[in-house]
Amino acid sequence: MIKALVHSVFLLCAFSSLGQDTTNVQELEEVVIDETRLFQRLGLYDEYEADDRPNIKGFDQLDLYADNFSDEVWASENQDCIILTQEEDESDVYLKLHWNKDHPDCDWVGFGFGWDFWSGKDMGEIIDTAAVQLTVRSTGKDMGNLPWAMGFEDYAGGQAWIGFSSKFIENKVITKEWTKVTIPLGLFPFEQRDCDASNIKQMLFQVFAEDDLEINDIQIVPFAGKLKKEIVSVDVIDNVEITDGGAKWDWSKAKYEPFGDGHEFSVAHTSTKIWVGVKLNDKTPRMNSNTGSNLWKGDALEFAFATNPIADVKRTSFLLSDYHFGLNLGANPYVWNWSEDKLESNIEYTISEDGSFVELVIPIGQFNGTSSFYLPNVESLSFEIAVDVSDSGNTRLRQERWNSEGAEGFHVNPSMWGKLIF
Repeated sequence: MIKALVHSVFLLCAFSSLGQDTTNVQELEEVVIDETRLFQRLGLYDEYEADDRPNIKGFDQLDLYADNFSDEVWASENQDCIILTQEEDESDVYLKLHWNKDHPDCDWVGFGFGWDFWSGKDMGEIIDTAAVQLTVRSTGKDMGNLPWAMGFEDYAGGQAWIGFSSKFIENKVITKEWTKVTIPLGLFPFEQRDCDASNIKQMLFQVFAEDDLEINDIQIVPFAGKLKKEIVSVDVIDNVEITDGGAKWDWSKAKYEPFGDGHEFSVAHTSTKIWVGVKLNDKTPRMNSNTGSNLWKGDALEFAFATNPIADVKRTSFLLSDYHFGLNLGANPYVWNWSEDKLESNIEYTISEDGSFVELVIPIGQFNGTSSFYLPNVESLSFEIAVDVSDSGNTRLRQERWNSEGAEGFHVNPSMWGKLIF
């Protein structure tokens, strides 16, 4: 009966305002939580046996939504912006969601789940071993991504948000059949955003554009996968050919990592330099008539890396030790340093005549700012690579990325970078 009383108290908390947050979510619009919500009441049982519930490391509040359309489930009030209802067919009870952020009267649009009677959820011990998993299906065309941001809010109003990525989707596409979408808890920047993972109030979803989706259930599930893609750099210090032009690594010996539409890259290193070899798949190569920082509008290779091996991999803004460069792949190639807004002369490059292969030599100690920077003493660094594709030379058709394949924004958000292991 004590537990039932506690649950009643938390139900009263469900009607408190959500407040506002000015956190940018990867190049998405500013996240501002609407204070208007729709609730539908559901009677509560007086007690239950929590010890009998499935759990992850003792955390047993695993069901965010499981056929319980109660006042734990809410959506923005304006139904021109979003409609969230519970439907039922012969085999399933599920949520039906339609949203239209493009409607002129729709500022912030979203929905959320205060699950387990709006009690405070202590997720601190499971962040690295669990994920949020949605079972969803489309109502029309297949969906390779969702224009969503997702976040958790604590009872002090702190919020930790991330953008949606296609890598969360089972087989990378949502079809008319029930599809699993798995978002590791470890990706949410709880500490960086002062969101208390030991006192979580609710999970929030902010939506953009317009579409429809059906949701069967939402659960916390065990997760043992890797949060980021990884590539291992080969130590070539004893395997380089010394010529009049300097050291040369035989890229035919390299192991390549695929990304984008048929591209591949490999990484090697000596004690003070990182070498990157990139095989490019471009039907109209070397098309770039841009100059300066605008090189991204034509055929280009972008790459970003950290020079501080102990920097927080979940940081969502650049440190002084983070760098973002671009190589113009056109007839007049050059390297641009966006971090310092200048031409960069310290990075060597070669581009094959047909544009199918690029080699970069990065003297990483030069950017670390200390001559004592020694790669054999470094375990790993954050790293990302992307190809800008153009068929005209002055307009980018698309950007194809490695780790952040499903979401733009790596040029401002290092948490979207992969892992380079030495």
